[in-house]
Amino acid sequence: MRNEAFVLLGFAFLGACGQDDQDGFLNAPTAQGVTSTNGLATVNGLATVNGLVATNGLATVNGLATVNGLATVNGLATVNGLMTSTAGRATVEYLVKCALGSGDYIDKQDNVGAWHRFYGALGVGTAWKAGACDLDCQQRITSCMLAHINSTGNRVPIFVNADPVKMPSIGMSMAFQSGSDAIVQEGVFFGNILASNPPTAYYVKGDGFKASIAGRLGASTSTPYKAWDGYRADTGTYSNGVADGLCMGKTMSDGEHYDYASCGKADFAGDVFHTYWPNVISTYVNSNYNGLTTQNFAPITFTFNAEAVRNVTNSKADVWTTSSNFEFKNTVGLYSTGRLAIANVAGGRRLCANGYNEHIVITKNSGERFSLSSLKVGFLNSTSSITVRGYSKGSSVVRSVSLPVTSQAGSTLTTNWDGLLKVEIKASQGTCIDDVIVKS
Repeated sequence: MRNEAFVLLGFAFLGACGQDDQDGFLNAPTAQGVTSTNGLATVNGLATVNGLVATNGLATVNGLATVNGLATVNGLATVNGLMTSTAGRATVEYLVKCALGSGDYIDKQDNVGAWHRFYGALGVGTAWKAGACDLDCQQRITSCMLAHINSTGNRVPIFVNADPVKMPSIGMSMAFQSGSDAIVQEGVFFGNILASNPPTAYYVKGDGFKASIAGRLGASTSTPYKAWDGYRADTGTYSNGVADGLCMGKTMSDGEHYDYASCGKADFAGDVFHTYWPNVISTYVNSNYNGLTTQNFAPITFTFNAEAVRNVTNSKADVWTTSSNFEFKNTVGLYSTGRLAIANVAGGRRLCANGYNEHIVITKNSGERFSLSSLKVGFLNSTSSITVRGYSKGSSVVRSVSLPVTSQAGSTLTTNWDGLLKVEIKASQGTCIDDVIVKS
C-alpha cells in the first residue's frame, strides 16, 4: 500500500491493474494493486531550466550521472551543475520527489558548502538513491518530470496515473476516489531526458482535453516536450498527438475503466512497432482549475431536439455540447465501440446506442458539481438495458441504478443525486435517452 503524502504538491492517481501487451489489446483485469483511498498530492511547478530544453539533456552538463546514486558525489555533484544555483536545486527537488518514495530523502551540499535536504514522494526510481538508474528507471523518472513541468513556473494541481506493475508507488485508479476534482485527462508523458542525447520528451493529449493551460501541453513553445504522432501498429490508423490512438490501455479493477500503460507507434500503416515507450504517466486536471464557479441548482431539461440526426464515429468525440455548459461525451475503448446516433422517434429525437455496449459521460464543462434528477429512457427492442452511475468527489461509493428492459415502453429513471462530478450511462444496443433532467 502506498503512503499518503501531502507535500508541497496537489493530486495523484492510485489504482488497480490488468495485463497489457504491445499489440494494444486490453486483457482481463487482475486483483486491485492498491487501495482506493490512498493518494499522492502533486502539482506541476517545475520550470524548464537547467538543460531540460537543451540538446544535451540533464545528465551531461549538470553534475548528474545515472550510473551512480543520487546520494553520492559521483551521482549528483556538489561543485558544479544543478547544486550550484537556486533554479538547479529546484530541478533536484523534483528529481528526488520523482525518484524516491514518501518518507525518504537525500542530503546534499552545494558549491559553497551549505546543506540541502530533498524529500521523495512518488518513488518511481528508488534504486537511484544508492545505485545506478537503468533505462526503465530513466524513462519512469522522465515521465514523472515531464508530467510536472510548467514553463511558467505556475503550480497547477494534477492527478497522475501509471501502470501499477511498473510504478506501484503511483498506481492506477479514478481521481474522485481520493478526493480530487481532476477528472479531465490532460495527457500522457514519456521519453528520456536523463541519458539520451538529444533528450527525448513527448506527450499525447488525453481524452477530451481542450483547455490551454499556460506552460503545459502545446500552450507554450518553451516546454521541452512535443506532441507525438504516427501510426498505431495494431490498427494501421494514423493519430496526431492523441493518447487513444497511440497508447495501450490497462484495465482497472472494475473491469470497465482504464488508463494508459504504454505508448507505441509504427512508421507506416500496417507496420510493426518501431518506437515503443513502456513507462508512461498520465495526468488529469480539474476542468475549472483556473477559476471559481457558482451554482444555482435550477433544473435544466435536455431533450436532444436541437441536434441533427447523425452517427458518431469510432473515436473519443463529443456527442452533444449544450448551451447550458453541459457536455455529453461518447467514450470508446475498453467498453464501447463509439456507435451512438441521434435518431428520429415519434416526431422527436433520441440519443441511441447503436453498439453492444455504449458509454456516455455527462459532465459540466466548468467543473462544477451538479445534480441528476432523472432520465427518460426509450427502448427499441426487448433486449436493451441501461445502467446509470454517479461519481462524487472523495467517495469510493458509486451511486448506480440499472434498468433491464422487458418491453419497448419508455421508462423514467429517477435518481435525485446531488454533488456529482460526472455521470456515466452504459447502454446496450437499442437503448435511447429521450430526456435528461439535471440541476446546476
